Amino acid sequence: MRKTIQRITGGVERALTAVAASLMAILSLIVCWQVFARYVLQKSPIWVEEFSVTAIMWIGLLGAASAVWTGDHMRLEFVTKKLPKSGGLVLEVLIDAAIAYFAYFLFKHGLVLTQAMWDSQMSTIKLPLGITYLVLPIAAAFMIAFAALRVAGKIIEASSAGKETHDAH
Repeated sequence: MRKTIQRITGGVERALTAVAASLMAILSLIVCWQVFARYVLQKSPIWVEEFSVTAIMWIGLLGAASAVWTGDHMRLEFVTKKLPKSGGLVLEVLIDAAIAYFAYFLFKHGLVLTQAMWDSQMSTIKLPLGITYLVLPIAAAFMIAFAALRVAGKIIEASSAGKETHDAH
């Protein structure tokens, strides 16, 4: 069961990373087009800036959510490796719990911001401004789930390791 959950979660993380990478590729092409249009064609598309801001938010936050599952986010790895194994594990659990707490804050306030901005429209792209902020609760939900699964996995790993040590004696 645990392996299945890890496999599914890993697939979700890879999908989030693929979406972020695709957005980055599209953004790169659009920005190159804008530079070409501005300096060669002397006519710059006005919608690129708004699209860029929205895409960068989506790229950054989906990437941050992916990093929670893979453990590639900022953490105190130097400190956890210097501690005894149990102390390092406790610190890693606390770090993941802190990430989940921050993500809950991001989720709650991201929903409020998205709802508040949904009726406003982007000035150059005829889409709701709330789309820019919709990534906040989406990414935060993934962060919470990933952090909770990491905490549960570490607790299960620690309890099974403790059980094996106890059974060996």
